[in-house]
Amino acid sequence: MATLISEAALNEAAQKMDTLRQRNQALKEKLENMFNDLTSALDTPSGQAIEWTGKNVLVQPIDDMAKVIKLMSDILNDIIGQGGMGRGYYYDKLFVEYDELDKVLKNKKTQ
Repeated sequence: MATLISEAALNEAAQKMDTLRQRNQALKEKLENMFNDLTSALDTPSGQAIEWTGKNVLVQPIDDMAKVIKLMSDILNDIIGQGGMGRGYYYDKLFVEYDELDKVLKNKKTQ
């Protein structure tokens, strides 16, 4: 059984992850600016409470999502050889091992 890798699809996925990372950062900045404007308008203890609640409720999950996006993007770049590991470092090794496992399983079926 042959397993094929579409380098074009991997490159497209890496590019889309980069775009997603930029959009996530823009959303974070927009929300931070919105809360800064809101709390500046409400220069009261309530405004300060809104600022902290807003940052914890909306901005922190976006920061967390940025970490996930970065990890996924880094993994994709390593797979396609743009992360410093060399071309195909991960998926070449993975599919060599997959082919070996496939052979072992086929031999068990014939016995």
